[in-house]
Amino acid sequence: MKRALSILFFVIILLATGCDNVQASLTRGEVSPEWAAAAESFYNDAISVTAPDHARPYSIMVVEHGKVVFEQWYDGKTPESRYDVQSISKTVLAMAAGFAVKEGLFSVEDKVMDFFPEQLPEHVSDTLAAMTIRHLLTMTCGLEESPRLLSVFHKDADADFDWIREFFASSQASMPGTQFYYNLFSSYIMAAIIEKTSGKGVMDYITPRLLEPLHITDMEWKNSPAGICVGGWGMKLCTEDVAKLGQLLLQHGKWNGCQLLPAEWVDTMTSRLVESSPRQAFIKFSDPAVLNDPENEHSQGYGYYVWQGKHGTYRLEGLGGQLVFVSAEKDVVLVFTSDSNMEQKYIDLIWKHFAHFF
Repeated sequence: MKRALSILFFVIILLATGCDNVQASLTRGEVSPEWAAAAESFYNDAISVTAPDHARPYSIMVVEHGKVVFEQWYDGKTPESRYDVQSISKTVLAMAAGFAVKEGLFSVEDKVMDFFPEQLPEHVSDTLAAMTIRHLLTMTCGLEESPRLLSVFHKDADADFDWIREFFASSQASMPGTQFYYNLFSSYIMAAIIEKTSGKGVMDYITPRLLEPLHITDMEWKNSPAGICVGGWGMKLCTEDVAKLGQLLLQHGKWNGCQLLPAEWVDTMTSRLVESSPRQAFIKFSDPAVLNDPENEHSQGYGYYVWQGKHGTYRLEGLGGQLVFVSAEKDVVLVFTSDSNMEQKYIDLIWKHFAHFF
């Protein structure tokens, strides 16, 4: 009954604030020659990189003061092209969690294990007992991914097992909240909680709350073999729709005069809530010197599935160079879609050509 009333209240608020108004596209402004020149030099620099590094930009879009002032596609891509945006999916999931908290489906202090009593291990570890939704959102859940979980990313892998049960059985890395560790499957558990409490798939849940107001009509998000949204990956979007997500955060959750996400939620998810370290998900494959480099882009802190960055920015980031830099101070959203294995080098290349705007 409480859930039904919460959803009814949400719908009433939408109607009362005129949130049924939909702006299909971002507003276009005059093309900025400064941004265009920076983009050209960046592109030429990026494609000149040779093996073993690799960088192939697909698109760049700049939204400044609410208007698109530069947009360009490369390598045969078009405005309609969709890209696998990888872990940008996690930021969308954090938005979904914000709607759920707003509607009273759960709080960030709720214990994760309480949502899945039937899938708990025989012995509940101290780490699992202490884990909250906040720990999932900040990548401080305290568990490492098991090899079996990571195997689902291998081609032709047998992924038809209970991912939730396997997550709970994973090795302990630390007590929740004490150490950043980029656990890919924390987002899967987050998605499962949203689905369990809302009674809807994540895509169905966010469609009237997020996708329809932003006029995002051609989005794809993969499900696990169990039919649960994978959460932290598997999303395909076009460049402009990615830019809309960044612009929504820049506007503190407001769109076309309507407060979609609570401003407090957006401010929290885009803040430096925990310390971070570079590529912590792959720590066992990484150079310790890199992991401890305070100048690395992944050393700047982390919010709710949002990276903090240099030059006063925060960042939505997906593997392979899917990047959205947001600057509240400069009122800018800078978007890249790419095929790159350069990681930090790629971000360094971006700052080489664009840092002066920030």
